[in-house]
Amino acid sequence: FHFARALKATTGMTPRALVTQRRVARARSLLASDELPLAEVALVCGFADQAHFTHVFGRETGSTPGAWRRSRK
Repeated sequence: FHFARALKATTGMTPRALVTQRRVARARSLLASDELPLAEVALVCGFADQAHFTHVFGRETGSTPGAWRRSRK
């Protein structure tokens, strides 16, 4: 509990939110290239499956992973 409070005081984010933010950031970098399919990006970034990845990515960025990838071309 002390760690969670200290982290939130320092970063303004809970540990879970920080991990989610980093997973989405990693996913963005992997989506910038067309090398991996979306399901593989989801697994590499630590999401349970592609549906979970799509839900979290959409909540964090306002766009689905596929739409985000297409908009970067």
